[in-house]
Formats: sequence, structure tokens, C-alpha cells
Amino acid sequence: MNIYKNNISLIYFLLYLSMLAGYYLNEDFAGGTIVDYLVHIRAANLMEQDIMGTFLKYDDLRGEGIGGAIPHSPIYILYFMFMQNFFGDTMSRLINMHLILLIPYFSYLSLKLKFSLNKNDLRNLLPIIFFISPYFRSGAFWIDDNVIGLTFLTISFYFYLRIENYKNKSLNLIFLHVLFLALAAYFRPIYSIFGIYFFLSFYSQLHFKSKFFYYIFFNIILCAPAFYFVFILGQNEWFQPWFFRTNNTTIFSLALSVIFFYSIPFIFCNLNKVMSIIIDKKMIFLSILYLIVLLLNFSFKMPYAGGIFYKTSNLIFSNNYFFYFISFLSFYFFLLIFKNFTVKKYLFLDLTLLILLILLEMDGMIYHEAFDPLFYILSFLLIKNKFYYETIKKISFKKLNYFYLFSLLFFIASIAKSQI
Repeated sequence: MNIYKNNISLIYFLLYLSMLAGYYLNEDFAGGTIVDYLVHIRAANLMEQDIMGTFLKYDDLRGEGIGGAIPHSPIYILYFMFMQNFFGDTMSRLINMHLILLIPYFSYLSLKLKFSLNKNDLRNLLPIIFFISPYFRSGAFWIDDNVIGLTFLTISFYFYLRIENYKNKSLNLIFLHVLFLALAAYFRPIYSIFGIYFFLSFYSQLHFKSKFFYYIFFNIILCAPAFYFVFILGQNEWFQPWFFRTNNTTIFSLALSVIFFYSIPFIFCNLNKVMSIIIDKKMIFLSILYLIVLLLNFSFKMPYAGGIFYKTSNLIFSNNYFFYFISFLSFYFFLLIFKNFTVKKYLFLDLTLLILLILLEMDGMIYHEAFDPLFYILSFLLIKNKFYYETIKKISFKKLNYFYLFSLLFFIASIAKSQI
């Protein structure tokens, strides 16, 4: 189904105006972004006093209102400092907002490349979903490292798709892909784990051809400064204590429930398909085993984070039982999806993506901002499973509205939460 190009342009212009309005109104419906921004200002001020000395001894960065090692990349704090110094508070936030708009732009370019979109194609409207994300918006306004890293990550996806879609694997494109993935990781180090997915993908495409070794060489060169900083200089306190603060079962169950949450629009788009496979005795048995392990091992005592289902379970029912049910359902759902909609040649890559998504919050602090809007970008561009791929390939106004309605309801809930 098509929609006129002029209407598409008008819609995106109005969404851009909504971003400007959110910027001028100091919007923070994600909650906590302004508080983080103030901490980053203090960290940037401390770094400014001795840039090179602080950078080489980043673990020693301390100051009033910071309290302990800064759990953010030094490259991000350096970027934050330069933005503040050169452009001031107001202008630096506005410039950063425009940088973040590269996420929907490169998502559009990637969709156009992957699905050969014409100028009036309905799928041109898919990036609208980013403008309804409280995490995308708040992160853009308040210079959040998550969305800055995601900007570079999205650009790296674009160059990866260009490589994937053409038989001639250009070294220039391979280098640009690796460069932007490295930039994403330097701003948000956890994004480096996506290098595992791309390594496996490039190996499957190139095997041991010379370009595969160039790919490895580019990665080694670009990650060398980080390796030197962390392992040679020993500046690792800023991220090391955060890993695996809760047990693996807890991390897995919480993360899986959030990933399931963002899969809900896809479920509504494929409700008939889901209902046709809903009963699978073997998968139910495996899911019950998972539930038993969860009941025996789940432990999450923090008064914040955990994801929407965990928070709802404790807020409404004052216990974890609703969350346990949702986690069981989430596990069962993904078993069904991988069993019934997998493209066999891409099974391993899709499973790798799912595992990497779960590992995004290996510190045990499950926040929606780690998955939103990242999960949509992955499901639009990289996931090969037909449950997700066919939904995007055969999108309709009705299906598109499921995504908009779901995102809008979550956005409204975020507004309500921020006012409590």
C-alpha cells in the first residue's frame, strides 16, 4: 500500500516540530534523564580541570554529587564536556537532538535499501515509532549516552545492509561499518557485543577470503585504544563492578519479559498465526521446566528497574507472581517463534541476536531504555525470523496502527509515571 510522498514529508515535519517543542519544554518523560544530565555536568567539569590526567586515570574521577566511579564511557564524558564548553548548555542540547535524529533517518535509508522502497511506500512511515518513544526523545534532549551510541550503531547497521545486499563486498563499506560500530561502543561500551553477531555474519558470507581478514584487522585497529585503556592502563573500575550483580536466571527472565513486551505489536499483527500454533506440548513442558528454575532462583531486591511487567506485578499485586506468569509466557512465546517461523540458514544469527539483547543488561539493572528503540531497529533491519520480517515486509495500515497505538499508550503511561 502506498501513501503520497508529500503527506510523508508533512508528517515528519510535524514530528520534528514535536521534538523542538519537547526540547523547549525540557521534556523528560523517560524519568531520571535530567538527574543524570546534572551528574554528567559535574563529571564534565571535573574532567575539564585536567583533561589528559583525568582521562588516563578515569577511575579516580570523583566529586560532590557523583559518589564513586562514573558508570559511563570516558569518551562520552569527553564529548559531553566539549559540547558544553563550545556551545553552552542550551545550544549543546539542541545540537545533540539533531544528531539523534540520524536514528530515524538511517533507519529509513536502511528500510529503503532492504525492501527496495519507493517514495510512496507505507513502510516509509515505520520510523515514526521512534518519535513516540519517551527514551528516544528524552535521551535526545538531555545528551544521553544510550541514544548517542545507538545513533552510531544504527549507521553501522546501514553500512552492514549495504554490504549484505551486494555481492561485491566493498572494503570501504566494511571499514565504515566497523568504524561506526566502534564509535557506538566507545560511547556505550555494551554495544561492542554486537561485534559477535557481525563477526559470525561476515564469516558466513566471506569465510576465509581476504576481505574477512581485513574485517578482523579493522576491528583490531579500532578497538586497540580501548584495549590499552582498560587492560594496560587498568582503568576498568567504571564498568567492572556493574557486571552480573544479580544471578543469571534473574537477568534472563527480566530481560526476556521486556523483549516480549516490545514484541506485542508483532503479536497483534500476526494474531491468527499465533493462535494456530498456540498449543505445543513439548514447548509447554520446556517452559514449565524454565518456570521451576525461575521460581527457585529468581532474586531481585532493587526498588527500581526490572521492567514494566516486574514493576506492575509488585505495584498491583505486591508480589512476583504476575511477573513469573509473564516470564513463563515470554519463554514459551520465543520457543514457538523460533520453532515455527525460523529461516533455517539464519537460525544461529537470530538466536545470537536474542542472546545479545538479553546480555545488554548483564549488570542486572533492567531498564527499558536499553531496548527502546533498539529492539524496533533490530526487528525492522536485522532479524530474519519470518514472524518479524514478514510483518514489516507485508505491512498494512492496520498493522502499522498496532505499532503506533502500542507506542502511544506506552508514551502516555510514561507521562503519567513521570507526574506521580
